[in-house]
Amino acid sequence: MLRIDRMRMRLPKEFEHRASSIARLVGDSMASMRTTESRTLDMLSIGPVQIGPNATDQDIANGIVEQIVERIALLAGRAP
Repeated sequence: MLRIDRMRMRLPKEFEHRASSIARLVGDSMASMRTTESRTLDMLSIGPVQIGPNATDQDIANGIVEQIVERIALLAGRAP
């Protein structure tokens, strides 16, 4: 199980009103993932997510989740 206590996102001004929806979609996606090991991280940072001007909240959330999964895999010492 993956648990996120707090998520902080920096969004362009025109996307700020979408933050709650994007965070919920990220949480929904992460909740369905299964892990085989237990680990606690105080913080996990990812880089910017590249999106187009017509990206949906789901598109943005998917990009965030992909980066989180890649980062966790790197920290665990395995390729994503």
